[in-house]
Amino acid sequence: PNPPTIREELCTASYDTITVHWTSDDEFSVVSYELQYTIFTGQANVVSLCNSADSWMIVPNIKQNHYTVHGLQSGTKYIFMVKAINQAGSRSSEPGKLKTNSQPFKLDPKSAHRKLKVSHDNLTVERDESSSKKSHTPERFTSQGSYGVAGNVFIDSGRHYWEVVISGSTWYAIGLAYKSAPKHEWIGKNSASWALCRCNNNWVVRHNSKEIPIEPAPHLRRVGILLDYDNGSIAFYDALNSIHLYTFDVALSQPVCPTFTVWNKCLTIITGLPIPDHLDCTEQLP
Repeated sequence: PNPPTIREELCTASYDTITVHWTSDDEFSVVSYELQYTIFTGQANVVSLCNSADSWMIVPNIKQNHYTVHGLQSGTKYIFMVKAINQAGSRSSEPGKLKTNSQPFKLDPKSAHRKLKVSHDNLTVERDESSSKKSHTPERFTSQGSYGVAGNVFIDSGRHYWEVVISGSTWYAIGLAYKSAPKHEWIGKNSASWALCRCNNNWVVRHNSKEIPIEPAPHLRRVGILLDYDNGSIAFYDALNSIHLYTFDVALSQPVCPTFTVWNKCLTIITGLPIPDHLDCTEQLP
């Protein structure tokens, strides 16, 4: 049969699945399809990868022209090939490059400081003096000056990207923390957390109370965070202008949790995103 064509524009992904769609010029002569896939690690010579059978996962005997692969790594790029098979033999498609999204998460209301309100399907946090009647819980932020809230996920592997929309706030901190990070301190004030912070007109990145000044655009409206857990990097970006702001290089030893502090106005998170192409360091397919 003629080789199938992977239709990348029709393919869809979640954080742990990819649905691959393909077409075939002579599908009536095709008895079945075989889907092959492997993690794309950036090798320029894809041909040698394609000839290396032991690194591929294989799904045989597919009768339709689409298939959903489950159990994939989040924030990861894969190569897929589809083989059309009939009695005369088989022919493979050109390799297609697809990637999973990042792990989705929401804000955890049980962790929110008493003077914060979590709303909009647990995606927005805002300062709210009237919301102080919350019961004490071990995970709740407690400091008089650190109005924090944590995400509802702990991440211990993979690459993950999310964005924070800054809705008028001029005093906030955005970052990551170990579960052991103190709940009575601003994130970045200890060895268990890392943060990008704005305090009126002062911008810094902070870890273990060490502050490094940064100079983003004056009206930074959306911050992108790229966590590469396995390679030990936490990077911050001006998401609207695709500008790198700072990267922490750190050997992470515990699961980390997205963490947010806001002193005025509100922050909104956007999660479950694919890693933007311009931040994806793997080489492009030739």
